[in-house]
Amino acid sequence: NRHPLQVHRRLLYDDNRGVGEPLVELGADRQGLVVRGRHLLLLDTVESAADQHRLLAQELFMAPYVVLAPGGGPSYRHGQPSLRQFSALRRELPPNVHLLTLTPWDAGTLLLRLEHQFERGESVNGSQPVTVDLLNLFSAFTITSVQEMSLGADLPLNAISRL
Repeated sequence: NRHPLQVHRRLLYDDNRGVGEPLVELGADRQGLVVRGRHLLLLDTVESAADQHRLLAQELFMAPYVVLAPGGGPSYRHGQPSLRQFSALRRELPPNVHLLTLTPWDAGTLLLRLEHQFERGESVNGSQPVTVDLLNLFSAFTITSVQEMSLGADLPLNAISRL
């Protein structure tokens, strides 16, 4: 199969496709935009391709940024960092489970979204159902109750009627 890839488009005249103006982005140096990217190619069997590309894509997409700042902030005590490493998790999640969202929601509540990274039947091992013990998963807080919600977190799961 051929998959076209459009990296950048430049039009000197409006092409009448909805923008209403030419697409001429000259960039800060007035020389045009330069797009740099990275492509990875995985060579594997069809049966094990999902095991490789799903987890690698998540790792690359969610890669942490290294941030350096002058000292003296709240994590410093007597000129030395007091906290060198922190994780809100007591243990790692199973490899096929991804922590999608953990954010304050309403007063005293958090929105937690866990997602299974594999489609049904996509991977021999990765597609298997997983059980996660939420009560003993987190170190930064204690779960006192759980309410399963829709993905949009606007309705309890038992209030949803599927069409």
